[in-house]
Amino acid sequence: MVHSLNAQQDETALILNHLTSRNFRNLAEDEVSFHPRANILVGKNGQGKTNVLESIYFLATTKSFRTPRLQTMFRFGEPNVFVSGVLQRAGLQKTLSIGLEAGETKRRVLMVNGEKMTLGAYLEEMSVFAYSSARLEVLRGTPEERRRFLDRGIASVQPGYLAQLTRYGRVLRQRNALLAEIAHNRESPVSLEAWDEELRLAAEPVHRARAEYASLLSSGLREILDRHTYHVRDVDMQYRANELGPLGELRRAEVRARVTLAGPQRDLIDFFIDGRPAADVLSGGEQKMIVLFLKFAKIELYRRRQDEAPLFLLDDVDAELDLEILQDLLSRLPAATQVFTTSAKEAFLASLEAGPHRRLSIENGAVSGWRGTAHHLYNRF
Repeated sequence: MVHSLNAQQDETALILNHLTSRNFRNLAEDEVSFHPRANILVGKNGQGKTNVLESIYFLATTKSFRTPRLQTMFRFGEPNVFVSGVLQRAGLQKTLSIGLEAGETKRRVLMVNGEKMTLGAYLEEMSVFAYSSARLEVLRGTPEERRRFLDRGIASVQPGYLAQLTRYGRVLRQRNALLAEIAHNRESPVSLEAWDEELRLAAEPVHRARAEYASLLSSGLREILDRHTYHVRDVDMQYRANELGPLGELRRAEVRARVTLAGPQRDLIDFFIDGRPAADVLSGGEQKMIVLFLKFAKIELYRRRQDEAPLFLLDDVDAELDLEILQDLLSRLPAATQVFTTSAKEAFLASLEAGPHRRLSIENGAVSGWRGTAHHLYNRF
């Protein structure tokens, strides 16, 4: 039994009470009501279980935990997608909604209680962490995907980080545009000097935040591995900042390449087992377990900084995960944590069903177990 899910709801809990979507993959527009503790999504493959979790993640983060291509979340042939949720936080109730258009405009509308919000303010409303055993990019993906994994963790505990990252991205784009102009002899290389200083100032807080968080996450991962005496123990997570050295030495190469060749966009995050790349050494099941441990390490860092528990989405729990360890990890979550899970592993589902929960069946995108009246805030989008 996962004891942490049996606690009574308290006023400091972050709880998603209801969810409505329109044109989100195959999901029906019916309002779905959730249990404040465990929500178990069941159904045959391809019916929409993971889509429900993805819609929750999209509502909270404006992103997908499955793919960086947001267009794939649109129902085929539809020009927009909309998700709305009723959130209970610190004893108060709020309605969050996000609308996104396809095409050239790609207009995005973020609202809280019907009022438009900036991205930074919106992202502070709802914290969520997601694990999927089908997504192992943090170990075997591209450097960009690993940087994204690190940045999302930092943003969860350091609200100002998103603005810092955005600032660096803006300076980088402007400097790259200038390099292209220089390459076409439309600007002088001397004009780069001012942008060199801007790049340094923008890169410094990004490098500092990444180094600090990577160190804390690495320590948290080691603690979890030691606690559970998992047979894969010697996991070394390394963050290597691509420091901005004397940019003048790179000037000629940058003009030829027409891009900036140093900075946070080239940082590396790697995982090693006894000095060898983890993706080359670990089996598929071991990779899933290490990613799971990393996710719980991120949640632990979050709970140390915040007064409330985040929502936790646990997708595709399969036979390769160690059920006993997973149950222990869940038991160590804050008592108020609201969990959403999909799994074909009956023993795991039975452990969740031993405590307060709601079992939701999904067929062709329609959720049964609860249906209500859909909110029509999307009419304002």
